[in-house]
Amino acid sequence: MVKGPESTERSENTSMPAIPPNRLKGNYGAALVASRLSGECLVRPVAADTDVGIDLYCETVAEGRPFLHFWLQVKAGDQCKVDPSCRSARCSFEGEHLQYWFHQPVPVFAALVPTEWPVVEEPSIHIIDVTTQILENQNYLERQSITLESDYSWPVGDRSSVLDFLEQVVPATAARLQVRYGVVARIPQQTINYVHTTPSVPVLTFQEKILSQLRSTAAHAIMFSAGDERKDMDVSPFTRPPSSLGEV
Repeated sequence: MVKGPESTERSENTSMPAIPPNRLKGNYGAALVASRLSGECLVRPVAADTDVGIDLYCETVAEGRPFLHFWLQVKAGDQCKVDPSCRSARCSFEGEHLQYWFHQPVPVFAALVPTEWPVVEEPSIHIIDVTTQILENQNYLERQSITLESDYSWPVGDRSSVLDFLEQVVPATAARLQVRYGVVARIPQQTINYVHTTPSVPVLTFQEKILSQLRSTAAHAIMFSAGDERKDMDVSPFTRPPSSLGEV
């Protein structure tokens, strides 16, 4: 019996790969987060099949110029559990992902998009400051999995919450990240202002790194100043006693 056009078309359709619901949920979540951010900063989705724990590469814009990089991992669907108050959400993460994110050169955040499927109405987005939470809880890196709770929320239609995140949270976390290298850094600014702010950091957790950085900086400063041929330069700052450090 010769197959007609209808039976041929049916055969071709059944040979196409099936798309699992979780892939659609992830696609929706990443697109929603990108849409909230794309009007305020630069967003570059990670190419398909190259996702190693990051979904969006982002860069803030300050005074019309690119400024600070940060990365986002998006979690969507019922794996995101919303608090009864609807003001926060939580999600479980694998320990190996936390290890990977902690060693990245820029701040990493997780965006939770809790929604039923299919989507009935656009949900709020809940943000976890992954970098800060790991800095303040180093024991997280030793666990196989852990549930993290969100630090910030972007309610539907609330542009100010997104702007606050980009203008305040990202710079503060970028500065806080430097404590991994023993540096207690100021919050970066696009234009240098008279007033500088330093975010709180877990100095006791990283005290060995900080002390090592102090010794290294002092030693190299003295060594390089001794070899500087500009003899008219004032080298007295390097000869002050340690007690004068508080004047800096």
